[in-house]
Amino acid sequence: MKFIPLRFLAFFTVIAACSLTLFSGAERTIISEEGSGRATAYIESPKIISFEGKTHVAWLDSPTEGFRIRIRTLDRSTGEWSGATTIGEATDNHGGPALTIDEAGYLHVVYYSHHHPFRYSRSVRPNDASEWTEYQEFGIDLTYPSLVCAPDGTLILTARRSFKEKPWDLEMWTKAPDQPWARKHAILSARYGVYSQYGSSLAWSADHKTLHLGFRIYELPNFDTNMPECTVGYLASHDNGNTWHGSDGQPVAIPATAATVDIIAHGLNTQGRILHSGSMAVGPDDQPHIPYSVRTQKSAQGFLATPIGDGRWNHHHLNQYLPPAYRNWGLYLNGAVSFGTAGQPTVLGTVLQVSRDDHAWGQVSTELVRFRSNDGGKTFIADILDEANPESPRWMPSIERPTGFNEMPAYPSFIYTDGVVGSSLHDQLSNKVIYVPGTPAP
Repeated sequence: MKFIPLRFLAFFTVIAACSLTLFSGAERTIISEEGSGRATAYIESPKIISFEGKTHVAWLDSPTEGFRIRIRTLDRSTGEWSGATTIGEATDNHGGPALTIDEAGYLHVVYYSHHHPFRYSRSVRPNDASEWTEYQEFGIDLTYPSLVCAPDGTLILTARRSFKEKPWDLEMWTKAPDQPWARKHAILSARYGVYSQYGSSLAWSADHKTLHLGFRIYELPNFDTNMPECTVGYLASHDNGNTWHGSDGQPVAIPATAATVDIIAHGLNTQGRILHSGSMAVGPDDQPHIPYSVRTQKSAQGFLATPIGDGRWNHHHLNQYLPPAYRNWGLYLNGAVSFGTAGQPTVLGTVLQVSRDDHAWGQVSTELVRFRSNDGGKTFIADILDEANPESPRWMPSIERPTGFNEMPAYPSFIYTDGVVGSSLHDQLSNKVIYVPGTPAP
């Protein structure tokens, strides 16, 4: 008999006490059993596109032949899924896809890279993911793509650019119809030259005229001390990313830094604070919504931030809505928020038992939590994904969200990874990739 640590026995007890908060098993569809250790990561990259009766879902598998970008299509009129189409390769488990669609229905995908050039492909036929063009390469040392489509069909992408001898940037690239990819500029720049990560996401306003950018800047001043500085921030643009401003409308010179952006929250590991953020959304009131969490040695508290004027932000505390038995668990919002046509927000995150000696990323006690609202986000109802599995986390949610011309359902669907993180960037795993349709709050 396999030994189960005492903390997981307590974990099972908690779940049993909360059975009424679990998702319905009938809702879930396993779309792959070859998922990588980052099958549905990262928050930057949209992976679900609905258009004219179909829903296309992309992710990163790791079969024996190597890392592969896969996509399947749900025919919503019949409820039938297509088989999986392989779009291309990825260099490692960081090379997953970012997906969008143009007005004519052609799907566009960016993938492959982890400190390499990206690869870009387009579907051969509109609203059909079964065949793709030969890939085009662009960029230098790019990672973590976020991808949207502008009103004129121009693709807009942001991604981290790494350098050997200078601080790393968040670059912006564009591709006009029938034109090659072109670098525009760096939107953000780190202040230190050791290591940086930008957990960023792009979102359009309802009129498709204002481009919103939410992000976490993770800066590591020194590898020896491993004391990162984290800033959750926001910028917006009225001219497709040529110029940027804060929530108060004041212009922000680019490349901006953690000291000059519209700051939502800030944390120093020297103060015992690590921040995470999720992909943002724009609500029916045309206001940006940015989920983030603050990890300390004893807890992780989650918030949904919205601007209230003059550069100030409201921070809606989400831990209060967790099922009672989970109120002392940590809530991590490296997840997502999105609105469907019903106008109600869905927020996804993960919960786990916080231990000062544990690393939160990939902890086996991690479970997915969903927050839904019936009153536009004034209050939420939360449910936990599933029964506990002491060997496997449920995590890395990627939610359906507007990218330009995709057609949102009433409530956004999402995918997630059921499986382990692995021990290296190149581990070939057999994680499950699971699709969950959107549903209203009870």
